[in-house]
Amino acid sequence: MKGEIYRKGGEDDEKRCMALTLAAVMAFSVTAFGASNPAQNGRWESAYGNATASAYKKMYSIYARSILVGYTKLTVPKEAQGKNLYLAMVDTELWKTKGTSEYFKGSLVEWENFQVKQVYEKDLQNVFKVPLTKDAITLEVTYLDDRGNQKVGQGISVAALGGNQYENNLFADQEDQLFVEDLIYLYLSPDLKHEVEEVPCTIDVTIGADTMQVNGKSYPLDVPAYINDAGYTMLPMRALVENLPEEVQKKVLWDGQSKTALILCGMTTYRLTAGEKEAKRNGDKVILNTPLEIKDGRAFLPLRDMVMFWDNGKISWDASTKTVHISADLVHILE
Repeated sequence: MKGEIYRKGGEDDEKRCMALTLAAVMAFSVTAFGASNPAQNGRWESAYGNATASAYKKMYSIYARSILVGYTKLTVPKEAQGKNLYLAMVDTELWKTKGTSEYFKGSLVEWENFQVKQVYEKDLQNVFKVPLTKDAITLEVTYLDDRGNQKVGQGISVAALGGNQYENNLFADQEDQLFVEDLIYLYLSPDLKHEVEEVPCTIDVTIGADTMQVNGKSYPLDVPAYINDAGYTMLPMRALVENLPEEVQKKVLWDGQSKTALILCGMTTYRLTAGEKEAKRNGDKVILNTPLEIKDGRAFLPLRDMVMFWDNGKISWDASTKTVHISADLVHILE
């Protein structure tokens, strides 16, 4: 599968990937460095001042596996320089629900001017020490798992570790926190051992309504569908994707700063940016009739372009009730 899957090749491939990543730097950004209540609203504050951690997030098919890489760029306030940052890779959902002291294997490399500048060492617990010596650091985070415990829907996040057990720790007086959430997200793709089946799905969304129906079940909408100034019907992105049948792989990664969505639906990934008609489907360029829009703090997808989510989908419009009806057979991979 192409597109969001990156197979690490030789030095030229690494440089090209890094150059494209930095040229694009898609800022999945947060205000960073410290919090007594970690990851609240994706914002952190500290006596050392505010900074940002931006990331180019990736989705990978776990059965087309090689080395899985994500990139993050840190800006560091002058007051924080001279401190150390201790980073580890964690399972996103496990970390958020139970916390964990088990960190994934991998590597951490600093890049500068598209060249490798520093390879950071890790301790026995797979914790990386990063000295903060300048105002910006770009890190390549590589996830390696030889324990065979990869699972469908696994998100790999970067955690910043707190506590005074670490030397000159930036977060010595603070809690551990998710520093970059879901930097790498793993999904399932079929191979010779796996079959797929079709899952029938019907979706009904009415303009202005506070609910939507998926296979006859009602789901709430905090912001309803609407018709935009250009006359296009706009549907709520996250609700539309996350309320699909549970058998279907789905995930939305959202960048509030660049207003870009990375969407997984079945076996297909999409990348859309608010205000831009050019989008990506499995890495291939597609041109939308109208771009993704933001309204009342929520992202909305254009109905007319929803057909790209399902090759065999059918969309109809009931003018009398102002209701959109979508029907499609979605893909479920049998494990």
